[in-house]
Amino acid sequence: MSRILGKTLAAALLAIAGLTAAAPAASAGGADIRIETVGYRDGYYGRGPDHHHRWDDRRDRGRCTPRLAVEKARDRGIRQARIADVSHRRVVVEGWRHHRYTRIAFANVPRCPTLWG
Repeated sequence: MSRILGKTLAAALLAIAGLTAAAPAASAGGADIRIETVGYRDGYYGRGPDHHHRWDDRRDRGRCTPRLAVEKARDRGIRQARIADVSHRRVVVEGWRHHRYTRIAFANVPRCPTLWG
């Protein structure tokens, strides 16, 4: 009988010790409540009032603009870069590189990937 009582008492002491060790660790995180506003309420969509209906900005969406093609050609080392041809498939830019006349073609899709050149 004393064995059962001793084991029960030891188990109770271990349980109490475990609870006292776990209590500070659990309260270390603390309770944090945040209330954040959502941007689309009250007519705010992340744009200024002058950007409400700009159809001219949407006209060139999804295409490689000639200005962007010339900028990318200049980044690749072509001097005096200018547009040579624009079609629905590609934008061709020509200019000088390494003392030679050269041409480079970009696909007429977003971000203007290089086709050849």
